[in-house]
Amino acid sequence: MTVITTLGPLLVALLFGYWVDIKFLSPKRVALGLEKLVYLILGLIGFSIGALDNLSEKLVVAGFQAFVLFTLVTLISLTALYCTGLRFGGAHAESQSNIPQASKRQALKDAAQTLAWVIAGILVGYIGKDWAMGVDQAVTGLLYILLLLVGCQLRQGNHRLKKMLLNKQAAIIAVTTIASTLFAGWLSGLILNLSWHQSLAVVSGFGWYSLSGILITGLGDPVLGTTAFLLDLGREIVALMLIPFFAKRSSHMSVGYSGATAMDFTLPMLSKFHGPEIVPVCIASGFIMSLLTPILIPLFLGMN
Repeated sequence: MTVITTLGPLLVALLFGYWVDIKFLSPKRVALGLEKLVYLILGLIGFSIGALDNLSEKLVVAGFQAFVLFTLVTLISLTALYCTGLRFGGAHAESQSNIPQASKRQALKDAAQTLAWVIAGILVGYIGKDWAMGVDQAVTGLLYILLLLVGCQLRQGNHRLKKMLLNKQAAIIAVTTIASTLFAGWLSGLILNLSWHQSLAVVSGFGWYSLSGILITGLGDPVLGTTAFLLDLGREIVALMLIPFFAKRSSHMSVGYSGATAMDFTLPMLSKFHGPEIVPVCIASGFIMSLLTPILIPLFLGMN
């Protein structure tokens, strides 16, 4: 029953946005709404974290958990993706052109801005602990709106699930990334003494840092939400830095490690190094993981 009550409303919001064409929500308004809403929710999450007792101790715990998770997810996922690249074939970089600095700088700027909102929220929450009443309920309410807008964005991008799943290379990359990431999360849970459902939930963002931390914190675990945020933020930054290196070996490594961000943030660099024919694979792989993130996280946490 807990799984249904946890996952049900979130899934309804996501699917409603995906299936129902709300005329008022144009692509421009959805993109703007998502940007502003994500920053607002992250600021509120930072506030709730800052209001925690023994804050420094809990931030150290979250940072250590994120480091262990990041290390195992990176090693295990890249090994699995390298093997599937050898077995099923994967496009190599077409040329050794320079890194598209403008795209990389913009992505890093977005990541830094996101982190700044969380830090600002933590500082305000630390100073004004007495104002924390109702923040968690506000985050939960805003979370439903966020998932509705995410569903709208997926639909407006003309991304159809059947078409995505029929892309063989994308399906192989997505399944390999998901399976290896979940295995790394389970193994990390044994090391960190996390329950299996917590460890699987925390890695189920697949690099989507602006959603994973929000979901987990909104579902009642701000420390684990901070861990997920740091894990996925680190994954995206490392992906941006190492795509040129991965691309020399296999598209499975470069696209798979980019995770859910292969359909947006890291797409320009993937296209630059692999050529335009990699774009459908990136979009399909990223779409599958983006669709599963808001399903798997509340599903695993609801099993507690």
